Amino acid sequence: MRRLPWWTAAVLLVAWSVGIIAAVLLSSPTAVVVLAAAAAAAVTQFDRRLAVIAGLAVAALLLGVARASLAPVVSLPPGTDGAVVAVSGTVDDDPALRRSGTRLTIRLDHILVQGRQVRSHLRVQATLYGGVPVHYGDLVLLSGRLETPPSFEQFDYRTYLSEQGIAAVMQAAVLVRDTPHPGDPLHTALFSIRHGLTASVDRALPEPQAALLLGVVFGYRAALPLALEQQMIASGLIHIVVISGLKVSLLARVIHQGLGRAWPAAAPGVALVAMVTYALLAGASAAALRAAAMGALVVIAGRLRRDTHVYVSLALTAAIMLGLKPALARDVSFQLSFAGTLGIASMTDGIAARLTWMPGVLRDPFAATVAAEAATWPLMLANFHQLSLVAPAANALVLPLLPVTMVIGGGGAILATVVAAAGWPALQVAGAIAAWFVSVIQVGGSLPAAAIVTPYFPGGWLAAALVLNGSALAGFRLRTFFWQRRVWAALGTLTVLSIAAILIRPDGRVHVYALDVGSGSAVVVRTGSGKQVLIDGGPDGDKFAQAIGRALPPTARALEAWVITGGRRLQIGAGAAVLQRFRVARVIVGDPDPWTPTLRNVVQQAGAAGIPIMPAARPLLVDGVRLTPLAGGRIWLIQAGTALLAVIPPESPWHQYPAPLTTAIFTAGGPPTWDGSGGVPCLAVIQVGAHRLDGLPARAFLSGLRGCQTLRPDAVGTVELTAEHGAFIPGG
Repeated sequence: MRRLPWWTAAVLLVAWSVGIIAAVLLSSPTAVVVLAAAAAAAVTQFDRRLAVIAGLAVAALLLGVARASLAPVVSLPPGTDGAVVAVSGTVDDDPALRRSGTRLTIRLDHILVQGRQVRSHLRVQATLYGGVPVHYGDLVLLSGRLETPPSFEQFDYRTYLSEQGIAAVMQAAVLVRDTPHPGDPLHTALFSIRHGLTASVDRALPEPQAALLLGVVFGYRAALPLALEQQMIASGLIHIVVISGLKVSLLARVIHQGLGRAWPAAAPGVALVAMVTYALLAGASAAALRAAAMGALVVIAGRLRRDTHVYVSLALTAAIMLGLKPALARDVSFQLSFAGTLGIASMTDGIAARLTWMPGVLRDPFAATVAAEAATWPLMLANFHQLSLVAPAANALVLPLLPVTMVIGGGGAILATVVAAAGWPALQVAGAIAAWFVSVIQVGGSLPAAAIVTPYFPGGWLAAALVLNGSALAGFRLRTFFWQRRVWAALGTLTVLSIAAILIRPDGRVHVYALDVGSGSAVVVRTGSGKQVLIDGGPDGDKFAQAIGRALPPTARALEAWVITGGRRLQIGAGAAVLQRFRVARVIVGDPDPWTPTLRNVVQQAGAAGIPIMPAARPLLVDGVRLTPLAGGRIWLIQAGTALLAVIPPESPWHQYPAPLTTAIFTAGGPPTWDGSGGVPCLAVIQVGAHRLDGLPARAFLSGLRGCQTLRPDAVGTVELTAEHGAFIPGG
């Protein structure tokens, strides 16, 4: 039997991983399976010798789909999501001091909800405000609202916590009882060592050098100033304060090379122990342990004298990790790690070969950063909505000093923990390097064109970008194999058709966006064919422009109607920005009596632009979506099929609320009270500004919504509601 090519293993492993990813990320992986079968058939027609490999690849993909479908889901017991409960359990991790309070991870024993007790061993993340003397291992009793973690606009927080086994969050929890209790001895010792290392750095260095050094060496980011963290994102240097495979590999390389000549037999073992210890001291997070596992794979392969191929190694690592935990497919850090590593392995040498004019110490990190950005730009734009343009230059100035900083800073912190004076000189050297890092971050991150910002980058664009990027990378790497014109024609046609299908196919669903504009009123209705209706606009033009940019694509420049429910600044302070952004077909004004100067000014501007002004006297029908005015145009009902949603301002009278009310958007913080007229909605979105006392929802109003799921744009960003199965549900 003819031996299969060396790359067969990589193809099968990738097919297995793609099957898992498709099953996790897509509502139905059928399209991926059909596309894979069609691709296998096409490959077989071009070269019948590849028929066996193509068939095995399809089989591996189907096995991956089956594995993902069997994965357990971390979820709350029925009847507890959104309920006010009391929970008892054990503090399962080191309490973290954050800007928003003390964050605890609790391993539950019991949940008390509505007089019944539910036994549960899930993990919950609770935030307590004020100084709370809680320690790892303590037995605690907490009360508060238990909620499924939200998914923010720029971060899938739910998936991030789910990877750690955390099923719910309790914001503003109340500590009822705390009983001191010893925790696991190993974790207690590790946390104690970590506290000592942190204290030794804080004593030796000023801020922000101390915070940055702790982030670089140990991945501890809690103390980083918010402004510096934002500049690190803009300059493309946020990765230096994250525990990654790059750092672990650097550590292993330094130790291996340092001991390799004097004690070659022990060098791999010492490197393995150092990597594991480093991951544990960094908090033993899933990312740290993954990085240590990847580094250990390289060391073990070298010890066994096995020649490894980077693509096969990456495919094997991804297949094992996804096989053990399919939910990793949703983890942004997992996606970025593998995409970045693939880009670095594929393109760094080629890019560096064209930069011979640069000094070698700067050329390699510059080329590696360009390669990583070329591979990860779709993920960066989709998840963080910006792509740094200064990252290659910034990384070239920082990365050469990263190994030195880790060795000197880590060694100095360890020495200073034992004897403060012994580690002081090393920490001063590491602090000087950290000061250089701070300068590069501040200069690079503050440049006017430091990053490309793309507020709107939906899932369809991401899929198209990934297809385009993957095809370009595959074509570049496999150009020696696919030399026939008909193969290139087939690949090019498949890529173009895939992108066209993703971008051109209409969504077909009705979306309602409660924009994050602060304390005010701004709601967008987008029909299945892409027509828009805007209700009010909010108090500030800049906030409106930012929020609308995240909700709608740049090509969405037309409004079928602009509905104005009132004349206050909270409703139409952004009127000029609305008229500047959109071509408005008509302006529908409610019944604010008397008209305010703000409303008169907006109406005059609209009239000068030739836009018809109409009263809110009758329902508005746009592409099958019915918008019905109540209370003289202050309340608006949005109906798509049997899905019904009400937009309700604070001043609406009780008797004019729609009944039964299941979903509502309460603008400008909601009414002062809620007595249950119209029923308690299943879902309430409250448009409110963060850190503004005049915009906070009234306690009586929140008390009346007890048992209702509430979302606030100031906490989770613009809230998107989609009409599905006869109801408006959160998410796209």
